[in-house]
Amino acid sequence: MSSQEHEFTLPGADLPQPDAELRKRREAVVAEHTIAEHVWDIDGVLATFPRGGVYRPLPYEEGPFIGEKAIKEGYFADLQAAFPQADHELIHVHHSPTAVILEAQFRATQQADFRGIPNRGKTVDAPVAVFFHFDGDVLIDETLYFDMATFARQLA
Repeated sequence: MSSQEHEFTLPGADLPQPDAELRKRREAVVAEHTIAEHVWDIDGVLATFPRGGVYRPLPYEEGPFIGEKAIKEGYFADLQAAFPQADHELIHVHHSPTAVILEAQFRATQQADFRGIPNRGKTVDAPVAVFFHFDGDVLIDETLYFDMATFARQLA
């Protein structure tokens, strides 16, 4: 059975893949952004979004965090309080026509309540996928995929 028989096409399949130079520029932005996150340099994180930051943590029930104040207060304040010594082990990087995608493992010991999960001082060790969306070599948003149920189960 072929996709042509069913008139099915993958969205974006017709877009060109980034060349080596564009990949290198995007990877430099992602590296700068990721290092800043790791050391809780939130101003450094925000500086990687020249058009203004947008965070989309999909497990959260509210919409995206848009702009400096929302990102600092709505996203990073809770995350940093709950997991001040978080570690992100990068597993793999993928490139698409419009994104750099990181597969990682998030490991941290909970130090404060987090999104309705009471602090019991337990450790979470969970996979995450982070999509950095680009317009050319300009970072426009970050979308995070992880399973909040895994966090809740491991921290219970």
